[in-house]
Amino acid sequence: MPAMPRLVRRASSLALAAVTATAALTVVSISTDSVPTAHASPCQGLGDGSVGTMGTPGELVMGGVYRAASQAGILNNVADALVGNSIPWFNNLGGHMPKLTGRTDSVALVTGRTSPNKTADRFGITGTDLGIMWDNGNGEVLMAVGDTMGNCIGDSQWRSNVLFRSKDGILEDGMNLDNAPMESPGLAKSIIPRSGIPGAERTVIPTAGISVAGKQYLRYMSVIDWGQPGHWETNYSSLAVSGDNGENWNQLPWTWRVTGQNRLPVGPANFFQHDVEVPQPGQDAPRKERRNDPPPRMDNGQMSAFVKDGDFAYEFLTPSGRQGDARVGRVRIRNEQGQEYWQDFENPGAYEYWDAGKREWTGDFNRATPVIPAPVSELSVAYNEYLGRYIALYTNGDNNIVMRQADSPVGPWSGEDVLLSSKSLPSIYGAYVHPWSLNGRDMYFTVSTWDAYNVFLMKTNLDYVRRGEITPENRPDPATTGEVQELSRTPIPGF
Repeated sequence: MPAMPRLVRRASSLALAAVTATAALTVVSISTDSVPTAHASPCQGLGDGSVGTMGTPGELVMGGVYRAASQAGILNNVADALVGNSIPWFNNLGGHMPKLTGRTDSVALVTGRTSPNKTADRFGITGTDLGIMWDNGNGEVLMAVGDTMGNCIGDSQWRSNVLFRSKDGILEDGMNLDNAPMESPGLAKSIIPRSGIPGAERTVIPTAGISVAGKQYLRYMSVIDWGQPGHWETNYSSLAVSGDNGENWNQLPWTWRVTGQNRLPVGPANFFQHDVEVPQPGQDAPRKERRNDPPPRMDNGQMSAFVKDGDFAYEFLTPSGRQGDARVGRVRIRNEQGQEYWQDFENPGAYEYWDAGKREWTGDFNRATPVIPAPVSELSVAYNEYLGRYIALYTNGDNNIVMRQADSPVGPWSGEDVLLSSKSLPSIYGAYVHPWSLNGRDMYFTVSTWDAYNVFLMKTNLDYVRRGEITPENRPDPATTGEVQELSRTPIPGF
């Protein structure tokens, strides 16, 4: 048996499925007591999940070991291969929720078999991650999650993405999930399909959501593969739209932003029409010309975060992986009468990007300059009324959940305040602010952990974070200074 590759970006969804004690197995939820035993058929076709801060073992399961074992039916090989690897579920180390002192504390599990939402029974979900939230403009919060696992009864229950709806405005006791688009009773459906082209697209993961003129939009990335820790490759980033509150989604192929690694075919459906100004010799005014162009190459624009401000929707953009910085673009979504409209939001040619050197907006993304320095990943941005500033939450290079503040989307942005240290909750990632918690002292946001592989609701007391003048200095980790201490931990039991 060859040596096992170390974990990369996210622990594999397949790792949840590939735990076996006999010749049969099932996807399992997190166990804190023992390695789960097997009692169902394997999840054929499961892929790597959008799990955790350490990443997927891209070739660990779906790559060499599991694919060979599942295709040949030699499931004991999978069990042998997993011996000694560092995924906590296989080493009797389950996830937990900490009780902390200081600025941030855990509130409740949002997803998982043991969450108050009973997502295993209601939606066929034992494991998922991210929890990207936005206000749908009609009294609900929508929450998109990434690679999602169930019980693998019968056909595979791996879904690349799922959507929840919530009307819960009282978050101090958790976040109630009211419903989700369903594939069948007890099984939430994947809202954006993956192509399934071997070697070209492993999964499609949502990165941001927004409501514009009564429509719901998701920005998502097409993942080629999960690579080394903190690195993964994408084909493109694109928009999907729903006109029925997230029940059904249409992908918008003309909004592709491709990378240099793209392995998927680009055709006429990916071209977009836009107006360009062509200089006219001897004339003061340029001539407008309508063009039909292929999708732009935007390696630095593969993951997003949306925030509305005035007449515009601002979009923060980062590369795939966890090593890049954040740039910002904007697109007009309100007309002169102050009414929202969606047409420009779907038009790549209507976007402009911030050039900090010239202090101006430009239609050329190649001129866009960073507004938040690297490393930035799993970013969410909002305007916080309590602080009177824009806030940006993300996972930094130390795997801490941090927040920056600014008076404008283009900055300057403050240094980092650590909201949640990886010393308090190892393997955390993400940080997606709840849009209904921006007016008071307590701010709620979701995080995920790759050991528990589920979504947590957290709460931060904003009186503990920096106030006053914006400065570029990072604040010390409160878990290091002793401000934050772990009082206790609640295990997340398996089934």
